[in-house]
Amino acid sequence: MAKNFHTDNKAFMLYKDWEDIFQALDSSEEIGELVMALFAYAKRGETPKLSGGTKIAFLMMRAAIERDGIAWEEMCAQRSECGKKGGRPKKSDESGNTDEKAEQTAASADNAEEKPQGINDTAEKPKAFSQTKRFSEKAKKADKDTDIDKDKDTDIDTDIDKDKDKDKAIDKEKKKDAGTAESVVRSFGTHKNIMLTSEQYNELESRCRSVGLSLESYISKLSQWLFTKGRHCTDPYRIISGWLDNDSKRKTAAKPKERQGCDLSWYDDFAMNVDLSKFL
Repeated sequence: MAKNFHTDNKAFMLYKDWEDIFQALDSSEEIGELVMALFAYAKRGETPKLSGGTKIAFLMMRAAIERDGIAWEEMCAQRSECGKKGGRPKKSDESGNTDEKAEQTAASADNAEEKPQGINDTAEKPKAFSQTKRFSEKAKKADKDTDIDKDKDTDIDTDIDKDKDKDKAIDKEKKKDAGTAESVVRSFGTHKNIMLTSEQYNELESRCRSVGLSLESYISKLSQWLFTKGRHCTDPYRIISGWLDNDSKRKTAAKPKERQGCDLSWYDDFAMNVDLSKFL
C-alpha cells in the first residue's frame, strides 16, 4: 500500500529560515495560530482559515511541507520495490538443481550405451572418474552462484545510485527553499499591515533616497488608511511604487531651472524687481 505523508509520516521539517517569518507576525496569538495550522496540515491535510500575514506565511510553509512529503512518499515506494526484489527465490536453487538432474540423466544414458554386454551394472566405477565428476559439478555450481551474486550486487548498486540521485534532488529543493526564504515577507507600518519582501523594501528605499523622499511616510500613510477603512492590501508594493513615481515627476517639474553663470539678464531682472525696503 502506498504511503501518505499526512497519516504515515511521523514528522515534518521546520527550517531555520522560517524564524524571520515568525518574528514578522504581530503577536504571539498569530504565531500560535500559524504553528497549529502547520500541524493540522502536516498531520491531517487540513487547510485552516487564516488571514493577513498569517495566511501568507502559512502558504509559503505549506509548499515546503508538501514538497518534503512527496519526496518521502517516493522514497518509501522505492524502498518497498527494493525489498520485493531481495525477497525473491534464488535462481540458483531452481536452475542448479535442474542442470544437475539433466547432467545425471545424460551421464546415465551414456554409460548405458557404452557398457559392453556381460558387465555387471552394479560394478563400482573408478574412483578417479567419480572424484573428477564431483569436482566438476561443484565448480559449475560455484560459477553459477558467483554470477548470481554479481547480478545482485549490480541491482543493489543501481538502487543505491537511485537513492543518491533522489537525495541530491531533495537537497536541491531545500536549497531552493532557503533561497526563497531570504526574500520572506515582512510586516511594516504603524499597524503592521503592510507586507513587503526584503527586495521590495530595499528597492523602494533606494528610489526614495535618490529623489529625497521618505519611504516610511508612504508606508505609514498606507498603513493608517488600510486600518481606518478596515481593508487588506494584497499588493502594497505596486501602490507605493505608483505614489513614488507620481511624486518624483511632480518634484522634478517643480524644480527651478539652474541659472547660467553668464546670464546677465538675470541680474538686471533682479535689480529692477528687488524690494530695497527689506534691506533698510
